[in-house]
Amino acid sequence: MLIILTAVTVAGWLALWAVLAARTSPVPVSGTGEGPPQPAGTEPPAVVGLLAGRLESLGYPATLLDLAARGWFRLEAPAGGPVMCVPGKNRSGDELTAYERRAYAHLVNRAGDRLDVPAAALSDGFAGGAAASDRSASDRAMKSAKTAFMEAFNREVIADSRSRGLTRPRLSEPAGCLLWVAAIVPAITSGLALHAHHSHAYWIPVAGFFTLCAVTGIAVKGEKLTPAGQAALRGWRARSTTAMATTAALAGWPQREVAYAAALGRARSAVKLFSDTRGKPRGTMIWSSYGGYWRQITIGDPQPRGILATGGVLLSIAAIILLALLPATIATALLAHGEIRAAAFGVMACDAMIALRLPTKDAGVPTLAEFDGRVIEAWIEEESGENSTSTYPCLAIDDGVRDRAWVFTVSGEQYRRFPPGTLVHARVNPRGNRLLDIWPLEGL
Repeated sequence: MLIILTAVTVAGWLALWAVLAARTSPVPVSGTGEGPPQPAGTEPPAVVGLLAGRLESLGYPATLLDLAARGWFRLEAPAGGPVMCVPGKNRSGDELTAYERRAYAHLVNRAGDRLDVPAAALSDGFAGGAAASDRSASDRAMKSAKTAFMEAFNREVIADSRSRGLTRPRLSEPAGCLLWVAAIVPAITSGLALHAHHSHAYWIPVAGFFTLCAVTGIAVKGEKLTPAGQAALRGWRARSTTAMATTAALAGWPQREVAYAAALGRARSAVKLFSDTRGKPRGTMIWSSYGGYWRQITIGDPQPRGILATGGVLLSIAAIILLALLPATIATALLAHGEIRAAAFGVMACDAMIALRLPTKDAGVPTLAEFDGRVIEAWIEEESGENSTSTYPCLAIDDGVRDRAWVFTVSGEQYRRFPPGTLVHARVNPRGNRLLDIWPLEGL
């Protein structure tokens, strides 16, 4: 009987979920968009990407293509070089939405005092995330600059889409709270059923409760197309079939149809101009113009190095092995005779040579250096242990000379204070890869 009751409560929860999802008001949320609802066919490419379920992967590059088509910057493809973006004046006279302003501001920030920027450079070097009004500074410090930027960009696109009446929350927050509370009922009935059958698998109702809560959380954050949104998506899909979305056609100011085709996943060559398929910055190349020209430099390991790490991998392994064998080596040298004793003394001689070599092998690498540079990347590294995961913020600084960036772990305050694009003066320990001090270059 209790098993049947458990099945009924689960079915009832699913029915309540369906009813609440269907009854969520499709009326746009006031005060979250850029103005009154717009007529059909005027949706920006990022909104079209949201309607097509491709906002996270294609919304940002489609927006950049649209800005180029509208004259906010020009695309140039020099022979033998990367495609460049040249900021200019708006030719169409229209205004920008919040997320379009965010994308264009990133382009201007990356260009800096130059008149151009590689299109590929717009996929990294983000100067920060949401505005201070969106979240506290301490919260922003715990996310990579790119993650924070994209989250703010996506939120603004969703707000614009809702204001146009094209999408709505799949579940409202009050409905989500009701479902979370209601999930307790099937958890209790399943626990009673297990108890009645003398089973101790109480992890089943606990896991079921958290599963229902997770489903509710996903639904609260999800977007559902309204009838107007479905009609708009059908219209844009029909129009994009005729778009010429090849990279060769992108020089100068591309047609807006290319941006809409990109938002729908039908212009891959155009999207690749601005897309980034990398994961963590470590071990990758990043664009930098510090030093007077655009070049790609390597992002290395941000971790500080101890005496064994600075000694080199092979030498460090040998030192550890010989150190572990040192007591046995000494005992053998004292107690053994003949060739075995001679071999033990030879091993001890190797121990002495390595002990002398470790402190002096990096004598040519200074323990102190100072330089001017520009912060070119900021991200959060994760280190997983057996029972926990630790995170630490990292900064990459280009000094305009080396082909590798200076990469360090930093404090949360330094991470917030020096976003990518900041000119800085740094004091570092190159031998130990440690940042000793850093301050804004303008403060000198």
